[in-house]
Amino acid sequence: MIERIIDLAISKRALAITVFVLVGIFGFYSWTQLQVEAYPDIADVTSQVITQAPGLAAEEVEQQITVPLERELNGTPGLVSIRSKSTFGLSLITLVFRDGSEDYWSRQRVQERIQNVTLPAGITAGLDDLTSPIGEIYRYTLESKSKTLRQLSEIQRWIVIPAFKQVPGVVNVNNFGGLTTQFQVELNPDSLNRFGVALKDVTGAITANTQNSGGSVMNRGQYGYVIRGIGLAQTLDDIGNIVVTQKNGTPVFVRDLGELRLSHQERHGILGKDDNNDTIEGIVLLLKGENPSQVMDSVHAKVAALNAQLRTQDVQLVPYIDRSDLVHATVEKVSHTIMEGVGLVLIVLILFLGSPRSAVIVAVTIPLAMAIAFILMRLTSIPANLLSLGAIDFGIIVDGAVVMTEAILRRREAHADQALTEADVRQAAHEVARPIFFSTLIIITAYFPLFAFQRVEAKLFSPMAYVVGYSLFGALLIALALIPSLAFIAYRRPQRVWSNPVLGWLRSRYASLLDRSLKRPRFAVATALVSAALVVVLGWTVGRDYLPQLDEGSIWLQVTMPAGISLETATEMAADLRRAVRQFPEVSYVVTQDRSQRRRDRSIHAIAYRGQCRFAALQHMAAWGDQSRADSETRCPVSPDAWFPDRVHAADDRRRV
Repeated sequence: MIERIIDLAISKRALAITVFVLVGIFGFYSWTQLQVEAYPDIADVTSQVITQAPGLAAEEVEQQITVPLERELNGTPGLVSIRSKSTFGLSLITLVFRDGSEDYWSRQRVQERIQNVTLPAGITAGLDDLTSPIGEIYRYTLESKSKTLRQLSEIQRWIVIPAFKQVPGVVNVNNFGGLTTQFQVELNPDSLNRFGVALKDVTGAITANTQNSGGSVMNRGQYGYVIRGIGLAQTLDDIGNIVVTQKNGTPVFVRDLGELRLSHQERHGILGKDDNNDTIEGIVLLLKGENPSQVMDSVHAKVAALNAQLRTQDVQLVPYIDRSDLVHATVEKVSHTIMEGVGLVLIVLILFLGSPRSAVIVAVTIPLAMAIAFILMRLTSIPANLLSLGAIDFGIIVDGAVVMTEAILRRREAHADQALTEADVRQAAHEVARPIFFSTLIIITAYFPLFAFQRVEAKLFSPMAYVVGYSLFGALLIALALIPSLAFIAYRRPQRVWSNPVLGWLRSRYASLLDRSLKRPRFAVATALVSAALVVVLGWTVGRDYLPQLDEGSIWLQVTMPAGISLETATEMAADLRRAVRQFPEVSYVVTQDRSQRRRDRSIHAIAYRGQCRFAALQHMAAWGDQSRADSETRCPVSPDAWFPDRVHAADDRRRV
């Protein structure tokens, strides 16, 4: 079978070369369509049931919400584990399903069981967004020199967020910071006593008079008119004109009972950026399973359109986290590695084979093998990341091509004054075809144990095993079907034999060493055993990491505040910290998020602690300078006392940063 493939490829070499050229083109197209990520998504199939219960203490939340939901959800098909957390006004239940479960199917089963639970009046349980821990693909802030925070919040709520939700692949856009505007009525107790009105009378009147109602159709002649009652309050004056009661035939309005004003809901989170202590941001979430590169292209187009639309209002979207930067760095790293591999192969082959044509023939294997791997990755939905692509060994990929080229080149050198025939190429290729096939097959088989991994380990290393297997499969096809044809075209004419002096010297040394080893086999075996023992010892003492180091050019700080600290005090500390961090010339900008114990308004998570997240973006390392690079290790660990010494000690001596 192997010989037939080689014979067919040599006899139809023009067709074989054309096929591989088309494969290379399709491989490049497949690369552009792949899901390119910096690191694999290792998240389990999970769903989170979130229930907000304003005003309920943690014990009541546990008894009335969490426990009934857990009892009903325990029997969900495919459920592996369930864990919950109850805090003031909030219940969180996390469900983990077995590997291979379909996300939408699992969420539908959870929704069905939630409907069977009777919760306190006015409380509804819901599911989190269908995303993953690496689903935050874009973060931005709204900035303006003339707009207030309330105006920016309204623009965020009614213009920006709906626009982002129109982008295919965006599951949601979560807001952090800003104000949630509401109409407020501050009642005067003296006015209530004077008119004899109770609080429930005011709330009842406002509730009954702030809605539109539908009527019927009234016929007038040949036409029918739709009747509707309009009573929805849209301004403060509308609420102030609501009649609560009457006194001696005179109506008593809401405005007669107190002060009406435009205010906002209680705040549970504040965002700060650089010198701005109170601003607003949006967090764009990627739908799980979508291609982040394609979604980011659409997000960038939407940002450009929004900036053009909001420019007239002196508002701008300013990104500070962009997943595409990391993806571009990944693509650049992979491309740089491929080019280095091709360059090294060319240099080594030219030095040892002494033939630039041989070097080019063998080097063709690398991009074509990668193209075949990209095609198979796209067909099997395997994403590309640093772990999977970084495991490809170019030396192994070109091994079969080197052996095939060297066999044909040796046949060429044996009869340097004669033309090389197809029969000569076939005979040389047949001699090494089976060793090439089975050696490559053994290497591919060595990666099979990785497919036995489960959960996190499987998500990390299974794509790597697939990619390596695909690339080796492509290299095997190229070595058997393409290299003989290219070698025949390159070597068929008589050529002058070039003798490599380096190889000649190495060959003589090898022959001498081999003769000594055969005369003293025990010494050779002992040397091998000692080398194996040293490998074991060195392998045992070498450092180990679960994941390779990935420098994204930024620092993420998690600061835990003392228990019970107010949001205002935390905001002041955040400003001190931003000023301290920005003293470093390597820092480009700093963003802080201050969160309280309750779920923050329109947030991405439900927060059950009081803390701060700090994101510090660094300038490119090339712009640091030698002195900054030398001092970065000693200056980065900043003491908490340098930020806010007095207030931290006064609040809690057991501070932890």
